[in-house]
Amino acid sequence: MLIERKALEKLTYQKYGDSPTIKSYTKWKLFEENSPLRLPTEAKAGEVPIRGNITLSGSEASFDLPDGVELGEGTLGLSQPGESRILGFHFYALKKAYRVKITRDLVEPLVIASHLSRRAFISHHIIIEAEDVKAPIIIYDFAGKGAKSLVVELKARNAELEILTVGRHEGLSHYLLRASLGEGASVRAFTVISAGEMSHHREDYSLEGKGSELILRGMPIAIGSAVDYLTNVLQYGEKTASETRVHGFSYENGWTVHRGVAKVFESARNSSSGVVSHITIMDEGSLGVSVPMLEVDTGEIESAFHSSAVRQFDEDALFYLRSRGLDSDEAMSLFVHGIGEALSGHLERLRSKARSATAELVEELL
Repeated sequence: MLIERKALEKLTYQKYGDSPTIKSYTKWKLFEENSPLRLPTEAKAGEVPIRGNITLSGSEASFDLPDGVELGEGTLGLSQPGESRILGFHFYALKKAYRVKITRDLVEPLVIASHLSRRAFISHHIIIEAEDVKAPIIIYDFAGKGAKSLVVELKARNAELEILTVGRHEGLSHYLLRASLGEGASVRAFTVISAGEMSHHREDYSLEGKGSELILRGMPIAIGSAVDYLTNVLQYGEKTASETRVHGFSYENGWTVHRGVAKVFESARNSSSGVVSHITIMDEGSLGVSVPMLEVDTGEIESAFHSSAVRQFDEDALFYLRSRGLDSDEAMSLFVHGIGEALSGHLERLRSKARSATAELVEELL
């Protein structure tokens, strides 16, 4: 699925329908200055911090697949190059899309690592298909120098999946997860992001099948960096259920934004939906933006709720912790770590890994 350079000129970064806000909080100028029209679209593999079953580093790929996982090529068509300029860049630079099919229950997590450590614009594209299986999946998103785009397409039916996404960014990162949940599909997801110079992270879930459900938790962290985190949940099937909760943090002139949409269509009778968005600003000079939106088009609804909060770090709590011998960074680390433990509580098989990943990120940042 290629796109010509001439076609890129007609594309914009964000359409009004892409977000509950007209304003774009992603600094797209940085991606323009580091686009595949200006940077190389190939790079040598670097030293990847973890060992994955699927490892994409620079322009190179390596595989160590467990039993019950089949590898192929091609996309599901859930994302298209003409949607936006950033997806146009993604497909313009993309060399190959890898298709992974989970054919039986997995005991150990399927680990996917996307990595870039050189100055280039590199695109990685992974497709995951799961039907009648139970599986834990961990996605590591490492973005060092340059600009990296990672797109994950997911299609699940009668499957129980846990998905842990860990983003460690330094440079520019574009991430898109586009998921189609069919009948009986259940996804429990937790995303933790350590933002880079500019991190644009978007997760789109379409609950199409009867009884499909999603529990999504997110924790974007920007310390002297910027993250624009978007969650979009669209419910079409009857008796579907979704709940999104995001708690982000900004510190040392950091910039943390969460824009969340939950929409229940008329066909999604007897469903439930909710989106909760909280941002904690840890000091003066940092920015937090919370924009949740809930739309219900059916009168036959089980429950629907949304809430938003942007607040300063509790000075009384900080004073209490410092009176117990902790310095400011240690107190903030304890607070953020506690939020991470609460947000990852819905996971079963990946809970300990989620909490370890959160602790490591917080320790590295503070």
